[in-house]
Amino acid sequence: MRTSTILRTALAAAVLAGWGAFSPPAPAAEPAQKSAQQPAAQEEDEWQGLPEGPGREEVFYVCQACHSLAIVKQQGLDRASWDEVLKWMVAEQEMEPLEAEPRKLVLDYLTKHYGRE
Repeated sequence: MRTSTILRTALAAAVLAGWGAFSPPAPAAEPAQKSAQQPAAQEEDEWQGLPEGPGREEVFYVCQACHSLAIVKQQGLDRASWDEVLKWMVAEQEMEPLEAEPRKLVLDYLTKHYGRE
């Protein structure tokens, strides 16, 4: 219970500190199709620096709908903490609950690329 309270407090502090939470959400536009001439760096920019892998698209659209992806990339949480953050976002921030498979993809991706495990 104490970890959950600390996590909620830390996340609330991060949001209140203005880490992109008060800027208008980025439009949920599809990234442009990659052409033969388009460099890989430009593709990475289209995904706002999210590494390629299963779950990237889900994380991109779910997270950036409400806040900057910079918040996501700086967290470095383990899987259990990412799971708590998703529960908190649904309960406290009115995020739409994710169905089982997209939720697993999001948790797998966040844990692999922005986790401590």
